[in-house]
Amino acid sequence: MEIRQLMYFIAVAEELNFGKAAAKLGMTQPPLSQQIIKLEDHLGVKLFQRTSRKVTLTEAGQYFYKEVVKINGHLSNAIKETRLVDKGKLGVIKIGFGPDYVTLTKLLKIYEERFPNVEIHLEQMSTKEQIAALEKKGIQIGILPGPIKHKNIESRVVRHYPFNVVLPVNHHLANSSEGIDLFDLREELFIMTPREIGSVYYDKVISILQNAGFSPRIRKKTYELQTVIPLVAANMGVAILPEMLNYFRREDVAFVPINHCTETLNSSIAWNNEDRSPLIRLFMKIAQEI
Repeated sequence: MEIRQLMYFIAVAEELNFGKAAAKLGMTQPPLSQQIIKLEDHLGVKLFQRTSRKVTLTEAGQYFYKEVVKINGHLSNAIKETRLVDKGKLGVIKIGFGPDYVTLTKLLKIYEERFPNVEIHLEQMSTKEQIAALEKKGIQIGILPGPIKHKNIESRVVRHYPFNVVLPVNHHLANSSEGIDLFDLREELFIMTPREIGSVYYDKVISILQNAGFSPRIRKKTYELQTVIPLVAANMGVAILPEMLNYFRREDVAFVPINHCTETLNSSIAWNNEDRSPLIRLFMKIAQEI
């Protein structure tokens, strides 16, 4: 049994006239009649009652018509959705993200408006976890500090964030509107994330402080950058954080500019270059636009 035979059957069942059905299908009557006979032979039932005056559906034909119409509807929908999947406009996209909520929210807002039929799965992950997930194709997109230099993974820098010093509001330098000279913090205890979960941030901060003339005394390590802020608020130390963390600003901490510091933390979008999913292509197209 062929799909075209089902389409022929639907046309005859709706017209109840082989001549009209053939014209509707853009073919002649004899081959149409032959295909209906082949369909009946395959099913082992009569679908039509034919007389010299009219054509009617048998009881079996009436039942078969209702079911075939359902099948045709499912098939049409499957074809339509298959084309959407091929264009990256339908499916599931898995996105890993770190502390850059600014980029994440901006991208998601536009992406969801344009592609409402794509289901978005989000997972907050460290840089190390995102790279591992990208490598194994556990996620399709990573939003993380970059650029990433890793086999099979490509990345594109999308934002540059300057660094701020984060202090408790009761710190004597918290109101330094002119900015802070980092050497003035040489006696402070610092809060950071460990290098093993994100080397880009860690190495940048160490480099910034060493260029200022000292190596930091690290009192506390936490595994998420955004959790550094409540630790600073609790007077457990000070921190140097990229401006993206201003998203988590609170009243009991101060974000103060750093004097003579041109370093930035670059936020990037990364993907596995062996993953040919059209979802990735459309996501990156939006990223390029904004």
